[in-house]
Amino acid sequence: MKQSQKIAKNYAQALLELTNNDLQLQEIMLNEIKTITESLDKVKNSWGFFNSPGISKDEKKEFIKKMFSGKINEKILNLLFLLIDNKRFNILSEIQNQLSKLVNKSRGTTVAEVYSAVDIDSNTMEKLKQSIANTIGHNEKVEVESKVERSLIGGIKIKINDLVYDGSIKGRLEALKEKLC
Repeated sequence: MKQSQKIAKNYAQALLELTNNDLQLQEIMLNEIKTITESLDKVKNSWGFFNSPGISKDEKKEFIKKMFSGKINEKILNLLFLLIDNKRFNILSEIQNQLSKLVNKSRGTTVAEVYSAVDIDSNTMEKLKQSIANTIGHNEKVEVESKVERSLIGGIKIKINDLVYDGSIKGRLEALKEKLC
């Protein structure tokens, strides 16, 4: 795990602790962070604004206040200020990823990311979801997120938490290349 992921995980765990196991509050906070990161992704150079050493912390905080004060949970607003103070605003997306994993764990849900070269039809996706649920074997609910990655050529790659099962043609070619070199 990268250093930024470890730091983001610490922030996410701290946020989760602030909810006192209130799943509804956890989901609200996660959705608010998603909304913020999506909003910043849509505005050109917005991430650069927060990472710029030429712009003071107070200016950055004032911008956050204008954009989100009264619209988001106070705990999330304080997180944004803390990230600005610690010069870690650039890991907000990773905090979102880590918080998402923790909230899913609280829900008893496992999220499997399925990558394929083409769209997978709903019938096949449902069979795949059932197969993943059987493989996991826990009494957890499984959610499947389908993503198209054309570079896979064919087959699928499945990512569950930190485990990756690569059954793609690209993965097989890379494995063959490793054996030959």
